[in-house]
Order: sequence, then structure tokens, then C-alpha cells
Amino acid sequence: MADGKVTKSDKSYIVTDGEKRGPLTMSRVRFHPAGRHVLAACADRRLALWDLDGEPVKEKNREGVPGKLVCPHELGWIRGFDVHPRGEAIATGGSDRRWRLWKWDGEGPTESPVGDIAAHDGWVEGVAFSPDGARLATVGADRQLKLWDAARLTPIKAVSAHSGIPRDLSFSRDGKWIVTGGEDGVAIVWNAMTLEEVRRIETGQTSDQQGQHPSLGGIIRLALSHDDRWLVLAFARLSHVYELATGMAIGEFKQFGADVATGNTSPLLAVGSSNNMTLQTYDSGQFKPQSAEWKKNPNGKLTPPSLPPFPGREIAPIKRSDFAFGVAFSSDDKRLATGSANGSVEVWNVE
Repeated sequence: MADGKVTKSDKSYIVTDGEKRGPLTMSRVRFHPAGRHVLAACADRRLALWDLDGEPVKEKNREGVPGKLVCPHELGWIRGFDVHPRGEAIATGGSDRRWRLWKWDGEGPTESPVGDIAAHDGWVEGVAFSPDGARLATVGADRQLKLWDAARLTPIKAVSAHSGIPRDLSFSRDGKWIVTGGEDGVAIVWNAMTLEEVRRIETGQTSDQQGQHPSLGGIIRLALSHDDRWLVLAFARLSHVYELATGMAIGEFKQFGADVATGNTSPLLAVGSSNNMTLQTYDSGQFKPQSAEWKKNPNGKLTPPSLPPFPGREIAPIKRSDFAFGVAFSSDDKRLATGSANGSVEVWNVE
């Protein structure tokens, strides 16, 4: 459990594609559970991979540990990926409408995938392994949620999930539920075995400009607490916290949106936009779940609820560059990785 000391690593982790174009903006970040590597989805058709113990080099006008690009898709960007809970494989989903499975060989993923699956009628936006690694869930621009057998690489079931494009998903840590969040501003809790809808949370946080850019509307990222009790939803400029079992509201973070990560073993939250992030801890005994009541304005239009401030304690503010996404805790919560628009990942030590 963090006691309030956060220090930035003296190393940056950088990557380029060798072409004369701009830096590769990061969009999602994950630690490998063995603790030696960090991976990121970036503005490329591949993932970036770094050895955390690598030595920095000077490259043009910047210095950092150089990464390599792995897990190629021939067309488009990798939009979502996940690491097998035991580190045995990497699953990637791309704008080529496919998901691929890559075996981990100890130092990184293999050069060729062991599975290459036509997944969605539209780009694959999110990919998540079940906690036991036996199943894989994907969401795509066709607005469907699909469940796959991760060993046989075969489909199990598919359902229509959202009226807007689903942007993110997660299994609960006990494997019972899948949670999806979309541009329609709705979070849905699903039975992870049957894909039956269990609960729906209507946040009202959306816009009419869906599909253009993730910051324009709806749920951009979501995460579940280490004990599966609390659901955190990140919108463009704020974040909400709900009780998973009831869908009742806990509170909100104003001016902290677009990205979220939760601790794997402790009550930690990292929430915030690309240049305004906060690392917080909390005591759930202080939570007072309440119904989120919609109200009618004078024109008769329903307006979404305003939630009370989230009752947490800030450990530290975290500064990173503009137009960056991607944040993740290591499996032991002792490190936090954040992506940046300049083609790098920064690592923070949490004590």
C-alpha cells in the first residue's frame, strides 16, 4: 500500500519506427507480469516493447532506453491489446478487423502469431484475457462484444453491446463479469460465461460527435478495483466511480478524465487527462453509494446527474505531455507506467 512517496525513474523508454514521421503517440500501456518488460500500443501497426533494465542511449536529440516494435498487423494500427495473466502470450486487436495471438518466448513475443482471427466487422477496439487465461473478450466498431476460446482460437458467443462504439472492456478479477464502456456513455456489466446483460449504468456523458476522436464523447477507458467492488469510468474531462454490484454512484473527479488505471493488489487509482493526472488512494469505508438521479431541465430534457467529489486522498500529481494515453500499474503496484505523445513511456516508483 502506497504511503505517499512517488518518484520518477531516471530512465525514459523511447521508440521510433525508423521512418521520417512524427513520434509514435502511446495509447495503451501494460506491464508483463514477470516484471521485466513494459509494452505499449502506439501510433503504429505494431506494439512497442522495452526491457525495463535496458541501458539508455542518445538518439537524435533525446535519450532513453530504446524499444523495439513487435506483433505486426499488416494494415492499420493496433488499437487494443492485453497480456496473458501468466505472461504466456500477447493478444492484439487492430483496425484491420483482426485479433492475433502471440506466444511469449521469455524476452518478448514470437515473430509470427500462433493465431490470426477475423474478429469484427470494423476495427477491434478492445481486447481482454479472462483471469485464468482460458478466454478472450473483444469489442469492435461493429458495436459487438465477442467471447473466444483462447486456446482453440474459436468463437464462443457474440452479442450486440452498445449503440455507440465500445471503447474499452475488462474482466472482473474473479472472472465472473465482463464490463464494457462505449461512446454512448453506457457501462454494461455482462455475465462472463453467457454474455447475458446483468446491469447497465447510464452516465449521460456522451456527445453527437461519436467515432471521430476518443475525447469527443462517452466512456474512453474503464477499470475495476483490486477487489472488484468499484468501477471507474474515464470520460473526456472527468471520471466517475460506481459500485459494481449495484450501479450506485460513489463520486467523481472533475478535470481528471480520459485515462484510468487501478491497483492490482491495493486501493490505488491513477486517473486523469494527458497532461493532468492524479495518483490517489482511498478508504472504501468512507464511501456512501447513492442513486444517480437524472433531472429535467426547463425544456423538459433529461440531464445526467452531478456526483459528489470522490472521497480519496491524493498521493501525488503526475505530469505528462499533451495528447497521450496509456497508464498501468505493475502486478505488485510498485510501479506505474504512463504513455506520452513524444513516443515514450515514463515509469514511476510508488512506495
